[in-house]
Amino acid sequence: MSRDFFAEFPPSSYQDWLEALRESLAGDAPQSLSTRSAEGIDIPPLPRPFDVPQSRPGQFPYLRGTSAEKVPKPWLIAQEIEVETPRAFNQALLDALDQGQTAVLLGDRPRLRTPEDLDLALAGVDLARYPVFARDRGIFPLLQAARGADEVRNLRGCIGGASEDYAALAERLRMMDEAAPELGCIGISTLDLHAGGANAVQELAHVLAVGADVLRGLLKRGLPVDIAASKMQVTLCIGEDFFLEVAKIRAVKSLWAQMTRAFGAGDNARKIRLHARSGTRNKRREDAHKNLLRLTCEALAAAIGGVESLTLATFDAPDAEEFSRRLSRNLQLILQQEVQLTQLIDPAGGSWHVERLTDEVGRRAWAAFQRIESRKQNG
Repeated sequence: MSRDFFAEFPPSSYQDWLEALRESLAGDAPQSLSTRSAEGIDIPPLPRPFDVPQSRPGQFPYLRGTSAEKVPKPWLIAQEIEVETPRAFNQALLDALDQGQTAVLLGDRPRLRTPEDLDLALAGVDLARYPVFARDRGIFPLLQAARGADEVRNLRGCIGGASEDYAALAERLRMMDEAAPELGCIGISTLDLHAGGANAVQELAHVLAVGADVLRGLLKRGLPVDIAASKMQVTLCIGEDFFLEVAKIRAVKSLWAQMTRAFGAGDNARKIRLHARSGTRNKRREDAHKNLLRLTCEALAAAIGGVESLTLATFDAPDAEEFSRRLSRNLQLILQQEVQLTQLIDPAGGSWHVERLTDEVGRRAWAAFQRIESRKQNG
């Protein structure tokens, strides 16, 4: 027989909780515990009831995620392997994939200058199984030469960044869309902005402004909006304020959907490709092991916010070795397999505090984006 255990306790209103807080402060006002975020958002000591937006997973504006699947797909673990030579990179990559990594990230190291370098670096790697991420657009022609048209056609991930040379960008997009239809080719990142001290609102406004510029530039060159929008990937840096980072990641899905809809994008093209990277501005080489705690919080924020792929730095970067790479990889595996965050759709959904922060961050970012757009039109 089922039993309602909560029936044994009298219901408590928000005012009851507020009064209990007031009593615990021995006469001080609860407002004395309020803080203000870097974005100018007031954080009360006791979350207030907030009307949760009535949206469903997989439906516009995608606040609760872009997929309607009952069990979400695990986010891709895209660790960076910073070793010098293609052969050493290949050995480290194969080991990482065998131990749970689920995507290939080609960063600044190793130096991949020829198809032979890339073929050696990716020897034994099934690219139909593991998506590839790279900021260097030169990686794609090397892949074409190294692996051939049939294998390249099945590529997923994103190779390339945004560019203000929209004619060249349009030409590259057309070529890559024909050669690898599922592969993104326009990466928009807040890595440098975040490292320079940008807050969550500024990051999101930057993403929207760059995305809008790229779409305008490509549309003027005859590209269909659905193709242009679907080839873009957003990379957010994860900062130190846990709940604000969850709110930032949730908010960008809705903001991106609204921005692309304004350009006429269809339902599927409004869905953001969302990658996240751990930030650098709060890491310290002098006491590197504390970085493990920071990285854990950042990975948890990204997972709860709902990213599609995640790059987690090593605690001892830039002096990373296999042990520290394994720790960063295993942090994500623990969240996926033991904490079982991949069994939940929008884990933070319904939380008064997170929903209110998501709404505040989203409104402020959209207003900042509109100011940027206004200056462009009037400038």
